Amino acid sequence: HLPRTMDDGATSIMLRGLPPHQTVEGLKGRLDEFALGKYDFVYVPCDRHRGRSIGLAYINFVDRIHAKRAFEVFTTESIARTSSWSTPRVSQMHVQGLGPNLAFFLASAGHQHLRNPAAPQVFENGVRVPRLEDAVRKFVSRDLMKKMQEEVENKRRDRK
Repeated sequence: HLPRTMDDGATSIMLRGLPPHQTVEGLKGRLDEFALGKYDFVYVPCDRHRGRSIGLAYINFVDRIHAKRAFEVFTTESIARTSSWSTPRVSQMHVQGLGPNLAFFLASAGHQHLRNPAAPQVFENGVRVPRLEDAVRKFVSRDLMKKMQEEVENKRRDRK
């Protein structure tokens, strides 16, 4: 059961149960309805073999106000819909903030995926940063990268 609230300073949410045809563009269109220019990280992971969404999305907002609004919007939508496997469920992410989310992606997927079309999209002042490498240089310090690498390794170790 997912919590119905977010921590006060949280800015990152995760959506689960998205349909396989969900695209990052479609999700951004939905986000723009209530948070235009107020998110800076959107990632809709895809199955590498099928090229389709695996049903998840990770979103970071520029402030807690818009993150909370998104949480409420997606929670309300989930409650209002009939039960279906494609009904999105929202939760607070364990990783919070633009830099940490970028570093966590890098630690999980590796630098070789920075130019993958399915890699996260980063935005600055509502405008997409064209090269993910530039966003990484700007928002991910060496210390942060090391911390996220350790976190990913610990998670992998815990799964065994």
